[in-house]
Amino acid sequence: MTGMHTSAKRYIALILVILTLSVSLVSCKGRALAQTKLSKTEVGTVGEYTVLYEELYFLANNYAKGLKDEYIDDDELDEAIWDAVNENIIENYAILELCKQEGIVYDEKELRKDVNAAVKLDIEAKYDGKRSDYFDSQLSVGLTDHYVRFVTGVNILYTQLATQYRSNGTIPSGADVLVPYIQENFAHTWHIAVFINDESEREAKLEKIKAAEKLLENGTSMYKLIGSEYNEDVTSDYLSDAYGYYFPRGIMDKSYEDVAFSLDVGEHAIVESTAKNGNGETLPCIYFIERLSTTDEASKLEIEKNLTTLSNSLSDAIINDKKEEIKETLSFVPNEYAKSLDISDLEPVKNGADYQMIIFVSLTVLSCAVAITAIILISRARTKRFHQKIKSLSKR
Repeated sequence: MTGMHTSAKRYIALILVILTLSVSLVSCKGRALAQTKLSKTEVGTVGEYTVLYEELYFLANNYAKGLKDEYIDDDELDEAIWDAVNENIIENYAILELCKQEGIVYDEKELRKDVNAAVKLDIEAKYDGKRSDYFDSQLSVGLTDHYVRFVTGVNILYTQLATQYRSNGTIPSGADVLVPYIQENFAHTWHIAVFINDESEREAKLEKIKAAEKLLENGTSMYKLIGSEYNEDVTSDYLSDAYGYYFPRGIMDKSYEDVAFSLDVGEHAIVESTAKNGNGETLPCIYFIERLSTTDEASKLEIEKNLTTLSNSLSDAIINDKKEEIKETLSFVPNEYAKSLDISDLEPVKNGADYQMIIFVSLTVLSCAVAITAIILISRARTKRFHQKIKSLSKR
């Protein structure tokens, strides 16, 4: 900038600062959107925590979709939705309360930073870095950006619980401790299942499972039945095809768990429960379960091979058990505004403005204005120097 007017130099420096700042504002794909007035409206409390409309809407809207076909009477439908909301809206707050009781403190700025990083990673991984696609996808299932970040923050705190419980011995850790613990406290099963899409087909589905049971008793292995026409469960989360499913209490549906843990190794049983089908829908189903060993050499090797997965499963079970105890002490208390709402037909939520983008655009416009001003100043300064030089030459 040699020979440049001092004011112009300052303008150029200011332009660089503005552009650097504006680029940094929008470079983070994980930046948050603002809340709308509706989404941040308070609808009640869970203990000391305030519940916002966006959370009530997400839960009520999704339960309404699943319950509308079951109820003809509007009042019964509303009551069923409220029952589902009241049961499930305390989930996140139970985790927060558990963290509080365990003395887990997470710096608010650090938590916000970690949440933004998690959202950015999700946008990159699932939406090819397109923020608009990410937000549209969330809104399509009734999720606002703010509520997604709240749940993400809760999940981060959940991992802190697991870390603390492992450090203080509440959750066993180390292969020498974990392997025998899993052998003693986990169930190991194979199963097949049929889904009941309509009550009219219950008897036929039960007969199908009983036919599979007869085949097992006549020498057909459960392993073969899993891959046969008798099995409709294509989502079984087996460690491997050969060794089945290992789980502690608190992971599976309770009816499945109770039967599985009551069986001796080699015994089998039929039990009615629920499960997700291939489309992700939770439906009534009938399981045919066989309990397997956790202590034979093949099982021990499989446990050692999948120790991280099984350790995480154990962690979830222990934390869920503690969370259930907390949930017994919590309840959702709706305020008068919430009580006035038509719970089966709530107004949809929206995301607010992207204020950081607005600031970026404003700063860009400002930088352009500064650039134009700087150009004008430079031009004027050069013109002035030129005329001064001509004037000086004419006097000689």
